[in-house]
Amino acid sequence: MLGADKALLRHLLLIQGAWEIGDFQIDPRKRRCDVWITPQVERGWFGRPKSAPTKTQEYTWQHVNLGTLRFVLHVSVPIDTELPKLLWTGAAGLPFTNALALQVQALSNEGVSLQIICSAMKLSLSDVWRYRFAQDNARAQGQGAAIAAATSAAAKPPTTASVPTAGPAAAATVGRVPDASDPVWLRLVNGELPLDIHALGLKLMLTRVRSQLELVTDESGRQLKLRDLHRFFLMNERVLTHELTQLKAG
Repeated sequence: MLGADKALLRHLLLIQGAWEIGDFQIDPRKRRCDVWITPQVERGWFGRPKSAPTKTQEYTWQHVNLGTLRFVLHVSVPIDTELPKLLWTGAAGLPFTNALALQVQALSNEGVSLQIICSAMKLSLSDVWRYRFAQDNARAQGQGAAIAAATSAAAKPPTTASVPTAGPAAAATVGRVPDASDPVWLRLVNGELPLDIHALGLKLMLTRVRSQLELVTDESGRQLKLRDLHRFFLMNERVLTHELTQLKAG
């Protein structure tokens, strides 16, 4: 029956191609199923591998629940091989498979609070925070590159009263982004602190944060969005000197 059980799990988890289930373990008390997935090997008589096993590195991700069982996948990937982009794999250092991450992201984009996401999907708050931080950090880095390109391509001619350039005023701004708890972030998002924004990326970021805040009903969700904005400034402060000067004056 063990072979039949593995075949059923392989079907339920949508495992295809050169991968096989090496083992699995169900804990009825914790309602958890751990599954070990390994590269498929060619076997000879009595199930013995025909070649020496390849050195692998194991990654662990929480997967989408099946029924009342939480699934945790332990995937062994050959060393020096890129992680396969499959629904039942994930990113190195992150807690969720791609399938589960898509569900978390979809709920988050709809403004569902972190507490509800964790409760409904049986996830730990620390794992969701870690996933969201990694996603937002990667997004901010990508937007930072876009800002740098947009700023250099569409920068207005500098004037004495407007755009700080490389000088004492610009240098003083770098490293002086207001703290994440500063009320200035809420004033900025609420429109109480109007800014003359030159960076296209910041305009897009503010639009996104404001639209998401309209769907958020709990304080933790609002603070998360404000931290997103704060992190965006931290990642891109060198190209946001004009906006930071106004922000600190406000």
